[in-house]
Amino acid sequence: MGGDMQEQRSKVALVTGGASGIGWAICARLARKGYRVALADVDRAKARTALGTLGSQHVDFHVDLTGKGQARLLPDRVMKAMGRLDLVINNAGMTDSSGRGIACLPQADFARLVDLNLVAPEQICKSACELLPEGGRIINLSSGAAYRPLALRGPYSATKAAVTALTAALDARIAQRGIRVSAVAPGYTLTPLVEELAAAGRVDLDQVAAGIPLGRIALPGDIASAVAFLASPGGAALGGQTLVVDGGGQLGTAPDTTWPQIGRHAQGATLLITDQRLNEIEADLRASALPTGLPLGCVIDARGLQRGEPAAAALTRLHALARACAGHAARSTDFSLLVVSAQDDTPAGHAATAATAMLVRTLALEWAPARIRVNALIWRGTPDETLGSLCRFLCSSEAALVTGQCLEGGPSPP
Repeated sequence: MGGDMQEQRSKVALVTGGASGIGWAICARLARKGYRVALADVDRAKARTALGTLGSQHVDFHVDLTGKGQARLLPDRVMKAMGRLDLVINNAGMTDSSGRGIACLPQADFARLVDLNLVAPEQICKSACELLPEGGRIINLSSGAAYRPLALRGPYSATKAAVTALTAALDARIAQRGIRVSAVAPGYTLTPLVEELAAAGRVDLDQVAAGIPLGRIALPGDIASAVAFLASPGGAALGGQTLVVDGGGQLGTAPDTTWPQIGRHAQGATLLITDQRLNEIEADLRASALPTGLPLGCVIDARGLQRGEPAAAALTRLHALARACAGHAARSTDFSLLVVSAQDDTPAGHAATAATAMLVRTLALEWAPARIRVNALIWRGTPDETLGSLCRFLCSSEAALVTGQCLEGGPSPP
């Protein structure tokens, strides 16, 4: 076994709420990646059962994160039991499904939701920051509800909005120590709770899927894939960012269109369009335009890495590329378009970034019926290997429900 794998196998990942649903999918994925998993859950029996599936090198921790001091002490418990702590996943959370309005919720119910969804992650983050080594990561589970209010769910949206803001602020504070903090915001996900609601007739899964632009509900594995990437070396580029995994749910209702059509090829090449030498981004071929007849699975337009492009020019360039991609008959069934631009802090640069981001979101919504994903990446600093890793992830099946995103990325601070 190589030295890199030996080092990876010595790493420890703490996952709260790890016994079922998204948390369990994350635990299983990280274990396959070589992590020793510290599975923390309030359900002792379920945690023990899950642990038996993972193997003897993993450890379960019974904890009620709403109990006084338990969240604050959890990272130190893991450190003492497993010898180190490299990765923290704040996954445990809850919502209120009683159907009551906020003003009708008893104080105890309101407080318990806030304690679990917000206070516990805050305390775990604070304690973990004192224990994580350089290169350590914290990944918080936010929600699509962080970006819009959900009525009759108590303070759920408020707590997730707070987690998203906490992620950005904490990363800005500790990034120079070599510790990065990021988040994943799932959309509607087929967890055991959702399956129970569907079986009881309280949720129509077909109707839910029909309301998602890409046409399907997320699986726990989709969320675990996003978490695994953020935990990887390339994920450091998204420090402070929240990766939304919702099939375009934040974008609105997709139009009922038949063009462009769904691609016909099972797979296709990755095309990098660039006006400069850019070895950091891997691609099957490089060109200044789409090659006729060649099956394409992904197009990465990196021409925007050259700074100083006015907003109108950026829109015109993206419009021309969109027409070419839509008219390209040899697309794969999971075709994606990624637009990469350099951060430009001039007034014209901010205008170009905003214009590009909104046109990308519009394209993502219009093209969702054709199962085409469209994302934008604003890169800070000099391109490096993490840019290539991030581009590969966004163009891959691991990011199958990531669309309409405008992410900001860049190298970790020195």
